[in-house]
Amino acid sequence: MVEPNLNAYLQNQIKQAQDMQAQIEQIANQRYQLDLKIKELEKTLKELAAISKETKVYKNVGPVIYLVDDREKLVSDLDEQRELSQMRAKTLENQQKSMEAKYKELEENIQKRYEESTRNQNNQGIN
Repeated sequence: MVEPNLNAYLQNQIKQAQDMQAQIEQIANQRYQLDLKIKELEKTLKELAAISKETKVYKNVGPVIYLVDDREKLVSDLDEQRELSQMRAKTLENQQKSMEAKYKELEENIQKRYEESTRNQNNQGIN
């Protein structure tokens, strides 16, 4: 919550920190969703490797399930999706780390400015 006695600069910095925190949470949520997708793809690929080549395989596309003619292409497509998802997750991880470092720096700057502002107000009240 922004205190009314803080100067406009600090209020702006606090708003930036709140916005940054929301972005960090959004990135973390995206990473979580991607991690779930990667785990699902890995489980699917493992299951496909464990069953015999003669076993019929079906693919789910929206509300439709159909028989897969080219099993190797399906495995290749799933593996490609997994790799792309892993790259995207790594990118999000790097973004999150960068944002967290900037957030920490901003938080320290806000704390320092707030302490200076409070000290100045106390010094003015003494005079």
